[in-house]
Amino acid sequence: MQVNRSVVIVVLAFPLLAISVRAAAAQVPSNPCTQATPAQVSTALGETVTAGKQGPPMTCTWEANVPKHEIVTLMFSPPGDWDTRKASQHPGITEAAVSGVGDDAITLTLGNLVTLFVKKGGVTFMVRVYGVPDATRQLAIEKPIAQVVAGHLTA
Repeated sequence: MQVNRSVVIVVLAFPLLAISVRAAAAQVPSNPCTQATPAQVSTALGETVTAGKQGPPMTCTWEANVPKHEIVTLMFSPPGDWDTRKASQHPGITEAAVSGVGDDAITLTLGNLVTLFVKKGGVTFMVRVYGVPDATRQLAIEKPIAQVVAGHLTA
């Protein structure tokens, strides 16, 4: 009986692919709220925030209510999202490179809303601030939080 070479290759390659997908997924924390403390988020925001609240999918939100209502959100993306995000172009959205965080980082800006996307190893996540009207200040808040989160991830 002769065995088809293609079948052998697929049978041998599939477990390796499954292991690498599991390894990439394993890097994403099960609870995103453990990736930054309320103190770290408060320091970046300049306001005291509540404990992070986990929500689907892979999201954590911290809120400050005094003196202003401001929200910081951390969300992890599905594997492979980075390449798709970098290749996408949308009218009215400006992309800019950001240095000093993760392996690669960009901001996507629509109007005065700045979202920081970071790639560290096989993991992609975003940090976004709401309630802060100044785009420059948004990035100044998002970047130190992203640096803390990236520091928890293995490359």
